[in-house]
Amino acid sequence: MSMRADTRIEVARFEPTRAYRVVEFLFHTILRLLALVFLAFSLYTWARAVGFWPDPEVRFDTMSNAQRIYIAVLAVLLPVTAVGLWTTLSWARVVWFMTIAFQTVMIMWYPSVSAYGGWIIVFHAGSLALYLLFQIALGFMRKEA
Repeated sequence: MSMRADTRIEVARFEPTRAYRVVEFLFHTILRLLALVFLAFSLYTWARAVGFWPDPEVRFDTMSNAQRIYIAVLAVLLPVTAVGLWTTLSWARVVWFMTIAFQTVMIMWYPSVSAYGGWIIVFHAGSLALYLLFQIALGFMRKEA
């Protein structure tokens, strides 16, 4: 038995509409704005880590162990998240979700690690809700086409 060499499988191709491209552009713009926010978060975190402020309670060597862990992990995660979100690549979203999860868990267990803990959680919840809204909208638009 011989098989035909020109056997092909037809694949449905998605042709994005103008509305889809506009929503996708807005989505990437939001991700890049989030990247700038995470860059600001990372600069603040690094300033705390190197003791930029003269207050003895904010210096790394006088922090509690929970604060040291919080600062050390965020000093790595935040810049990586910022770069990843700026490039809008899929791996960046995984790192972003890890950063959100880490910050939320640390703030919930150790409220003293951040003076702005409640606001950080509200920001993460809002940005995650906006992300999901865009994903759902793009999914519906893709399904309709």
